[in-house]
Amino acid sequence: MAKTDTKQNKISFQNIFPFLGLALILVLFTILTQGKLFSRAALKSTLNDGLYILMGTAGFTFLCAEGEMDFSIGYNMGVSCAVCCLVANAVNIYVAVPAAILTGIVIGLVNGLIVTKTHIMSMIATMGMMFILQGLVLVLLNGSVLQAPLTMLKMYTDPLKIFLLIATVVLGYLLLEKTKFGRVAKAVGACPEAVRQTGINSDRIKLITYIIVGGICGILGFVSLARTGSATNSTGGTLMFNALCATLMGAVPLTGGPTTKFRGAVLGTLTISFLVTGMTLLRISATNQQLIKGLIFLVAVGVSFDRKNMKVIK
Repeated sequence: MAKTDTKQNKISFQNIFPFLGLALILVLFTILTQGKLFSRAALKSTLNDGLYILMGTAGFTFLCAEGEMDFSIGYNMGVSCAVCCLVANAVNIYVAVPAAILTGIVIGLVNGLIVTKTHIMSMIATMGMMFILQGLVLVLLNGSVLQAPLTMLKMYTDPLKIFLLIATVVLGYLLLEKTKFGRVAKAVGACPEAVRQTGINSDRIKLITYIIVGGICGILGFVSLARTGSATNSTGGTLMFNALCATLMGAVPLTGGPTTKFRGAVLGTLTISFLVTGMTLLRISATNQQLIKGLIFLVAVGVSFDRKNMKVIK
């Protein structure tokens, strides 16, 4: 009986951890910044950063539901941004947008094929892809900064940002929580062998998920170019870490299964976004910000990671 109560308490704490983390960050930085955290400028900055983190975390959550990972999402975004910039200069900005999305999809497809066909652990396969894409960005940009046409900047509007945020939340929630695809994805994370025995092709589900994540990276590549007006070697460099931190702060289990909830992606994104904004308002250096996020990452791992199911991560 005592063991059962302990397990229930642990599960209960994992459920409320995302809410506690978000509340703590909001209260702490509201006090430290003397209310500036909710100023118009700060909220706009939170929206800008939160868009990247939310979309990246949403894709990461689907992979986590299946017990998979993708360490290459940041540089997928970087390559997509570089391609978008090259096409925008060579052709026009309207062709550049689908080019960026298609680039992300192709990279996601390659990741998915490597994982499902060679059965290399996704952690290893996508880490290798990360280094390949990092080199590809250098080749595409010739090691320098490439400027996009000025008309590209006009595409980064508040309606676009709000549309992408709402679409990510609504579609992500419906797909993971209310569709057969979402249920099967969680089942793959819980017990791939049981899914195979029902006649469902679990590799196909994984492949589709990697393609979706790739498409998200492609969209983010375009958004980054429209926001900054340039493609650089560092584009997307922080996306992977921020998405992983948000995933853990949202108590999304990396080992997958039915306990994966899309609300975790939203709560984790809010937590990390307000954390970044708060630290920026306090003029904490980029190095110290990484240190703080690293400490929070370790705490989140300790709370949300299920060590018993480490073998599920492939």
